[in-house]
Amino acid sequence: MKKLVSAFSILLFTLPVLAEDSILLGTSTSLESKIMGENRPYMVYLPPSYEKSENTYPVIYLLDGDTHRFKGFVGVLESLSTETLEKQVQESIVISIPNTNRSRDLTPSYLREWKFKGRVLDTFEQTGNAQQFAEFLQKELIPAIDTKYRTSKKRLLVGESFGGLFAATTLLKSPSVFTDYLIIDPTSLWDNDYLNREFSATNGEVKIRSRAYFAFADNSHLGEIGLTNYKWGTTFASSVIDATNGISQQQYFENETHGTVAFLAWYNGLKVLLPATEK
Repeated sequence: MKKLVSAFSILLFTLPVLAEDSILLGTSTSLESKIMGENRPYMVYLPPSYEKSENTYPVIYLLDGDTHRFKGFVGVLESLSTETLEKQVQESIVISIPNTNRSRDLTPSYLREWKFKGRVLDTFEQTGNAQQFAEFLQKELIPAIDTKYRTSKKRLLVGESFGGLFAATTLLKSPSVFTDYLIIDPTSLWDNDYLNREFSATNGEVKIRSRAYFAFADNSHLGEIGLTNYKWGTTFASSVIDATNGISQQQYFENETHGTVAFLAWYNGLKVLLPATEK
């Protein structure tokens, strides 16, 4: 009986200690940006093997990178890149960038009123600052990350909705900033088909050596707005696929909506853009 009591005592005093162990996904920090004129917060995830090796790692830049999206994305990435799911993709560093002014930084043109066929979809105080935000990434944040961490030449941008619009614009305007683009249900309806108008303005002379994966959702429940956004988005994606000689691709998720497609887009997009067999 004394041995049994002793065993229970050990168990009771041991379990609370185990229950209080912390599981850390990353760290939160910030960068004072001269280009943006503000302090820009960001979160960093380092893969499990980072401290145990001298390897270099791809870097994934995650837009709309609030805490919830950071946790969700990192969960998918770590599962796919470790033994959990048989190492299907490369271990990578993740830089998650939360918004300070979403409509300002992620849109490529100025609109006070965003209209579709005369209907006002939304109004904004600030828009059209995508070029400046892209310069912040290229000239300040990326160099800071490359200096601080062991990064490889592979660099991936992930954007959804307005973030997808920004990623698509960057792919078109400055494709070499990132080697790969994961573009999820972009807001192609922006500024009367902005993306396709800008692509057409290049007269087919745009040089895109980066690779892109486009994910599209079923937004037919939104009527003509949803159908048109899909039509313009897939038209742009097809142009990119042609311009990249087929190394880019697009995928349609008929059972997902704009608000639910992200998880499957992360899962499938990472396997396409960061396969473990490709180093």
